[in-house]
Amino acid sequence: MIPGKAKPVEEDVKATTLYNTLKKIAKEHYTCEELPINNGARGYTAHSGKGQKIVVMKIPGDDVNVLHTLIHEMSHARLEHLYRKDLPRGLAESEAELSTYLVGAHFGFDFKEDSAAYIKGWLDDAKAKGNGLGKENLDRVLNNARWLINETSAKL
Repeated sequence: MIPGKAKPVEEDVKATTLYNTLKKIAKEHYTCEELPINNGARGYTAHSGKGQKIVVMKIPGDDVNVLHTLIHEMSHARLEHLYRKDLPRGLAESEAELSTYLVGAHFGFDFKEDSAAYIKGWLDDAKAKGNGLGKENLDRVLNNARWLINETSAKL
């Protein structure tokens, strides 16, 4: 895309369709809400009375960012990061964001710049605490991304 040029309308339509499809899938498994968030985050995953709750901040007309956030938070939920006390936060964030990148890329969205910076920051934090991303983490990411892609594709 050329700087200063509007993005193609098709990208907005595609993002909206994909977001709505993923939101339906999320609601089949978790509590899923769109709410304002005041702590600087675009979303979070938390405990709810019925398991896990996914919250995303949806800004009207910006479905690409909220799509990114929903995939990320669904990945946290699917990978059960809230229950994995043995998994350092840096690795949990890296797993969720790498999943987000893979799912986004599959559906034609380029999250590379944001995802690379986010993953690098969390992996640097994990490495500083003596942790690294290993085969188990990558297997979990690939299985999660595959599930999200297959579920979404089946409902599009």
